[in-house]
Amino acid sequence: MYLFSKDKEIIFKITNAILLIWLIGATVVVSSSIIELVLKEPSRNYTYEQYKIANCKYYMEDKDLTDETKDQRCKLEYDNYKLSNENSDYYKYLSLYVALANMLIVGGVMFFINKKDEKVKSKK
Repeated sequence: MYLFSKDKEIIFKITNAILLIWLIGATVVVSSSIIELVLKEPSRNYTYEQYKIANCKYYMEDKDLTDETKDQRCKLEYDNYKLSNENSDYYKYLSLYVALANMLIVGGVMFFINKKDEKVKSKK
C-alpha cells in the first residue's frame, strides 16, 4: 500500500495526505486519553467538614445569609463536588471510545482507498 506513488492521481494523493494527518492527530488523542485514564489526577477526598473549611469561606463571610442557608449551600456544593469526581472517569472513557472510533474509521478509509484491486490484476 503506497500512499503517494507516482501512478496515483493527484486527488488521491491529497486525500491520503489529509487522512494521514487526521490519523496522526487521532493517534495523539487516543494516546492522551489512555494516559489520562492510567495516570489519574490526584484528588482530595474531602470530608464535608474539610470541604466546608477549604471551599465555603465566602458563604461564611456573607452576613445576609442565615447559618442554615450557608450550610445548605455548602452541602449542595459538596454533593456536586463528589458527583463530579465520580463522573470524571465516565467522560474520560467516553472520550477514549470516541477517539478510538475516529482512528478506526480514518484508518479503514485509508486502507480501502489504497487497497489494490486483486481482480483487476488477475484479468490482465
